[in-house]
Parts: sequence; C-alpha cells; structure tokens
Amino acid sequence: MGLNPFFQEDFFLTVQGCYQTVATAQTDPFYIVAIKEKVYVNLIPLNNAFMPEQLLSLQALYAQRGALLVNLWEDVWNNKREQVLSRIHSFCGLNKSLHGRKATVADLGIAQTKSFLEAHHLQGYIKTKYNLGLVVNNELVAVACFAAARPMPSKGRHYKSAELIRFATKAGFTVVGGLGKITKHFLQQVAANDLMTYSDRDWSLGKGYDKLGFDFSGTTAPVFFYVDTKTMHRYYAHRLPKKILTAFNEQNVLNLDDLLTQNGFLKVFNTGNLKYHLYT
Repeated sequence: MGLNPFFQEDFFLTVQGCYQTVATAQTDPFYIVAIKEKVYVNLIPLNNAFMPEQLLSLQALYAQRGALLVNLWEDVWNNKREQVLSRIHSFCGLNKSLHGRKATVADLGIAQTKSFLEAHHLQGYIKTKYNLGLVVNNELVAVACFAAARPMPSKGRHYKSAELIRFATKAGFTVVGGLGKITKHFLQQVAANDLMTYSDRDWSLGKGYDKLGFDFSGTTAPVFFYVDTKTMHRYYAHRLPKKILTAFNEQNVLNLDDLLTQNGFLKVFNTGNLKYHLYT
C-alpha cells in the first residue's frame, strides 16, 4: 500500500503549471504539497493504511503553525478536479472579488441549483427545501441551499432550527459579504431560532463562519465511505448500489467489507465536520 505515483505526479504537475510556487513539503508517511506557501495539500491514495486519528493530528499540527492543510483523496481529485482547483485558487487569494451589496437575492429552481452546484461545489447537488442565489449583472455568482426549520423540543416548546446545507460561489470569484447577505435574507423569510451548518474538516478550519458570527458547537465523527475503483464513485454505506446489497443479502459467508473488496470497492473516510450555530 502507498501513494499512487500517477495521482501524485498528476496533481503536482497540474498545480505547478497553475501556480509555479509549488514544493513538496513532506513525503513520509504523508505526501504533502505546499502551494504558494498558502495551502498545504495532503494527497491520500485510495489504497492506504491511514486512520482518521492520524489525519486529524496532522491537521492540528499544521493549524498550530497557522497553516491550512486539506486532505485530498484520490477519488475526489479524479472526479472533481475543476472544483478542487477552484478551492485552491480561492485559498491562494487569487479570486476576483465581487461585493455582496451589489448582488440581488433570487429564488432558484431545482434545475438551476443542481447545475450550479455540480459545477462549483465539491459535494455537488443535494435536494433541499430552499434554494437561493446571488445575482450580479444578471449573472448567478453564488448559491445557498437551506433545509426547512424544524422543531427542537429539547431547546424549548416553540424552538426551531434551520440548516444551511450548501454554499458555493462561481469558480474564480469571491463574493465579499455574500454568505452573510443570503443568510440574512433567508432568516427574514423563515422563522428560526438558530441556523446550523457544518464545515468539512478535510477542507476547512471554519474561519469563515467565525467571521460571520456563528458559534462553534462541536465536531462530528469521521464518516466511512466505499469507493468503486472502476468508476471512482463514492458511496455511503446505506446508499450502496442495489446489486451489491442484493448480492450481500443472498450470501452468508462474507461480511460486507470483504464482499465489497471482492467487487472492486475500497473503504475510505473523511475527518468529520466542524459544527456551527448562528443564533437569531
């Protein structure tokens, strides 16, 4: 087991062609690439022996140095290359800035939301109750997706909590004040006592939510996934292909992990999320 040299070379040469100021920061046991001394990318091959705790410790070490380290899995690079490069471009401070005060908030349909998120968000589209966009000069430059406010009896008889599930800006752009504007608009339309959201620890230290007045409220545990090495598609355990689950239920010899291994799947994980609340 170990780093896929094709993955390593492909990523390194790609970012070197974009930024020039690229160097290998560490090679054992991790392979970490430094880009413009702004962001450090830990390349994680599908075939590895790492545990979540190792990656969390690595992230903490870099955070103590004031540096952002992101974990880039081989399947994510394979399937979301443009979105990965867009995030790196943003981290390097190279995006064009647009002012949120010049934007108008618009209600979006499913098709428009899905198209934007598939193009500009690492995790793509997910069905939500409310889809809002920011429009500047008739151009959609950001999208935010919210779940409906739901009762939280543990916090009070009439307490309701909503959730920000997705936020993405168009590649190459940073909308200054954009998330704050779209969040304020949402909370004016939907009555909620708080707005909850998650920040992906593989990619973020959560500083953007801190600046917007969100309160940090904890972390979530790492989540395990299965990657089909033929398609590089990542699945939650409860959303595996039907033919795989049927094959598993029709036999009683192998456990699920072993059956998946025989069918070309590898088990991967993320480092969990940072959880935030904005109280109204």
